[in-house]
Amino acid sequence: MPSVMTLPIPRVAPSLAAVREGDVASEAFDNEAARVCYQRAFDVDSTDCHVLWKLARANIQRGLVAAEDEKAGWFAFSEGLARRCIVLYPDSSEAHFVLAVAIGQMTKVVGGKRKIELSKDVKREAEAALALDPGHPGAMHVLGRWNYEVAGLGWFSKVAAKVVYGGVPTGASYEHAKEWFERAIAARPDMPLNHLWLGETLIKLHDYAGAREELQACLDLDNVLWDDHLTKVLAQKRLGQIEGKK
Repeated sequence: MPSVMTLPIPRVAPSLAAVREGDVASEAFDNEAARVCYQRAFDVDSTDCHVLWKLARANIQRGLVAAEDEKAGWFAFSEGLARRCIVLYPDSSEAHFVLAVAIGQMTKVVGGKRKIELSKDVKREAEAALALDPGHPGAMHVLGRWNYEVAGLGWFSKVAAKVVYGGVPTGASYEHAKEWFERAIAARPDMPLNHLWLGETLIKLHDYAGAREELQACLDLDNVLWDDHLTKVLAQKRLGQIEGKK
């Protein structure tokens, strides 16, 4: 029997080590360091499920802080990675969720009919994530945002929606947005972002007392996402805007 000194030392695969480093950086809100680690893992193994969706997520985050003329490129890169992940791992709820988020970000840098076309994919992928993981809080949040955005379509976008959908998507409403955000909060009550958007929705529904409660909850919670400090700035702004409203 070999002695302890002669036992082989387990080696961590380079891609796994890079993913672990990326996870540590991500938890510390160092998005660029995380992205570099996930890219390094991708360069070693471009077929790993976690590598694909985590790199896609990191590229979305990179796109959010990129110059305006660079955003679409980052979001498209993320979309491609998420789609590749789904082809290889169709049962990955995270891949479908990240794809929904990537496409959702693309809708912010395109306009008109194309924006409406993409919104169909956002809803489909969020629903696919929930079908695989019924408790997925991120997918619930995405469906809340989808309802919120579609319910607020302007006249021109509604005309485009008529061409794409045959009309504004059935069932999209602020009431349904409220329900999805409430479900997201039930799953992750610690996330400021969920409370912000429930507050935003309640403002649309003229429930100012409820909105104030949710916006204050957003401010009182610890940061759990890298951009929660920005979420709280918006929550504070909204509180000021509805001050005194009943």
